[in-house]
Amino acid sequence: MKINKQEFQLGEVAEVILDSQDNDGLIFVPKNIELRLTIENYYGKILINTVDIYTIENELQLSKAGIEQRLGNLDIKLLDRYLFKSLSDKSGIAYSPYHYFPEYDFSVFEKNRRPSDLDWAMFATLYIFSCNVLPTTVKIELAMAKYLRISEENFKRFLKKIPPTLFMKSGHSDSRGGNVSFDAEILIKNYLGNASSSYEDNPYLKFYSDSDLA
Repeated sequence: MKINKQEFQLGEVAEVILDSQDNDGLIFVPKNIELRLTIENYYGKILINTVDIYTIENELQLSKAGIEQRLGNLDIKLLDRYLFKSLSDKSGIAYSPYHYFPEYDFSVFEKNRRPSDLDWAMFATLYIFSCNVLPTTVKIELAMAKYLRISEENFKRFLKKIPPTLFMKSGHSDSRGGNVSFDAEILIKNYLGNASSSYEDNPYLKFYSDSDLA
């Protein structure tokens, strides 16, 4: 994968080029086909703004039937996951959506101490953020457990223990969905103080529904 950026900061737009050398099981780009993408870092989420397909050979070298056959083999259903995986590689840009989440000490969960209401509120909004910014094929439990440095089992246990006055889970236990309460919002904004506008401006911190398109 080729990208025209050394970093991928909030609000930045980058250009990406993919070809058959990038086939790794998540995507398949036929030989002599090139994808040129524009992507955007939108509040930590990788948005794919455009996808253009080019043939490396000219029209005299590759027939129309040949082009159609190769395009028929193109598989980019998991393109968002491929980009997330590639950009997250520490040997490259080392992108992480959690760089754009409000700074907070979540060690209370790692050390298995009793969380305060603020801890629970921040845990809930971190879950909502993850639901929104991670590709749908990325396992939320695994990603959040890794970030919080806890086991998946403990993550699931904590998610169920969030006080209902602060968070309401929607859907079944293994599906994404939920929203933080008004009381949780007040706790978070009071904690953030002068930086509370960053919480208000971010569209990915308060609720998530499978029916929402972001």
